[in-house]
Amino acid sequence: VEKNGGAAIIRALYGSSHVDKLWTAGRRASAHKHGVKVLGIYHYLTKDEDPLAQAEAFVRTVGTLRHGEFAVLDLEEGLGDQSARAKPWMDYVDAHLTYPGYRKAWLYSSDSFLGSQLREFLTNSHRSIWAADYGARPNARHVLWQHTDGTHAVPPDWHKQGWPGIGHCDCSVFEGTLMEFKALVCA
Repeated sequence: VEKNGGAAIIRALYGSSHVDKLWTAGRRASAHKHGVKVLGIYHYLTKDEDPLAQAEAFVRTVGTLRHGEFAVLDLEEGLGDQSARAKPWMDYVDAHLTYPGYRKAWLYSSDSFLGSQLREFLTNSHRSIWAADYGARPNARHVLWQHTDGTHAVPPDWHKQGWPGIGHCDCSVFEGTLMEFKALVCA
């Protein structure tokens, strides 16, 4: 964790019923044990299931957020503007997983999906955005930039080494300190 100062984002759930096997194996506890101080926990929202039902499943799976943890909605599927699908998930999760000082859930998507299917969200929301683009800095408004996909990286070896408590993973860039990043998550 010395490489990044102590921040990570892990998946807990895909849809309403597929719990990530690494979540089940204790990745959250392992991350904290190895010094991760800011931990995002994300949910991949599927297009064929109700967003509110998926939010309820996410809350049941995660239980509670601890200080320094934050929820992330991964929204990458659907035709047309998907902003209306993001809102019920985020509102429900924010109402049920908060702790004193918690800010709000984040949104993750690819730069192209953000610009085409989440344009209303980008325009009308003040939530933090984690954008993926494996070739260049995203055009969409973002706080965090995922720049690797497990095979491509800038610089080229970041994703190959693995991270204590997390293992092999994609990497993201935040232009600031760990304390500045944590301030976006909680007071």
